[in-house]
Amino acid sequence: MFHLKTIPSLSLVTAGSLDWLTTIIGIVYFGAVEGNPLMAQLTSNSLFFYSIIKLATTIIVGLIFYKAEKILLTVDDKNSKAFKLTRIGFRVAYVGATIALVIAVINNIFIVTLAI
Repeated sequence: MFHLKTIPSLSLVTAGSLDWLTTIIGIVYFGAVEGNPLMAQLTSNSLFFYSIIKLATTIIVGLIFYKAEKILLTVDDKNSKAFKLTRIGFRVAYVGATIALVIAVINNIFIVTLAI
């Protein structure tokens, strides 16, 4: 069973994976192109390497967030202003990154539905 502390990291990894999947579907079946100029070159050369880089990056970022939160929670004084501000900033980063990926997935789905 998962701990509640893993849910933000899992949501980030899930959203990143869905972004990858919807991008691959759009490119392979509907002739879409990657919107990120850094990754667009990679998708035109090798979807396999694009997949490895995209999924590895997604998993690594999820793990970094998970480990960083774990380290943050080892702080002795959880009532300090610095701890509270850091925790808020950390949560904002989680939510912001997840929202950005969800928007990318929605955009990918929209592009694919236009192509149908």
